[in-house]
Amino acid sequence: MLVEIIDVIISGMINGSVYALMAVGLTLIYGVSKAFNFAYGSFYSMGGYVAFMIFGAHINNYILVFCLAAPILFLLGYLIEKALVAPLRKRDDWEIKVMMITLGLALFLDNSYQVIFGARMKSLPTILEGSIELGDFILSYQDIIIFIFSIGGILAFRWFLNNTRTGMSVRAVAQNPAGAQIVGIPKEFVFSATFAISTVMVGMGGILLAQKYFVTPMGGWDILVKSWVITAFGGMGSIKGSLYAAFIVGMLEAFVGWHFGMNWTLIALFAVLLTTLAIRPQGLMGKWG
Repeated sequence: MLVEIIDVIISGMINGSVYALMAVGLTLIYGVSKAFNFAYGSFYSMGGYVAFMIFGAHINNYILVFCLAAPILFLLGYLIEKALVAPLRKRDDWEIKVMMITLGLALFLDNSYQVIFGARMKSLPTILEGSIELGDFILSYQDIIIFIFSIGGILAFRWFLNNTRTGMSVRAVAQNPAGAQIVGIPKEFVFSATFAISTVMVGMGGILLAQKYFVTPMGGWDILVKSWVITAFGGMGSIKGSLYAAFIVGMLEAFVGWHFGMNWTLIALFAVLLTTLAIRPQGLMGKWG
């Protein structure tokens, strides 16, 4: 019983770390633009399929896969934002229009994946075979690397926000878009770069989880829902709140799945979300607008 509980806790921590990496990207978009990206789950699948194609080119080193996938995802995210989202910012109520066009983009991308790659699940090779055995307790090297990479990605993102000119520009636009533009910060570039960075973050999450849960054309919708729950639970636009919420969601999902079955996890997540918002409408660490 104790070993099972420890396994559940570790599973929750590992999934929570990847959820945190992905939810921070969605929180970043909302914090900067106050618009919700409905194609976020499709970008998760995009990461998995990009890695699948790289492996198909006989590149079997995960370090090279990540190094190649990151700029590809950044470029795709940047071009998509410039082509579809940027023109809408010149119109009234553009945040609503962005939600509508990204929903259409999600449907387009998911059906494109199905046409190009087929409806069957795709798998990625394990990062590292083997496991650590401590008595009855077993922890795979794959899970350890996934956790380390996810935490490393979050720390790298924090360093980027606090120590680079672009990162500080992102923070300035999130706090006061008009003021940032007055002092010469290129707001349009910040919007596009934020969209591209979030695409990289969720795409990296897609690559990490594809080793455990495969890649499917419609698999991003589950991630979109979980990322939205985490973002709302932690507080819309609050990166710190998203980090806390991601690990709470990961642990809750693990325990509910272990005790009641995986079919109950989304029900439990929404029940906790609605209860939290009823008590604290701004989320765990959000602020009143």
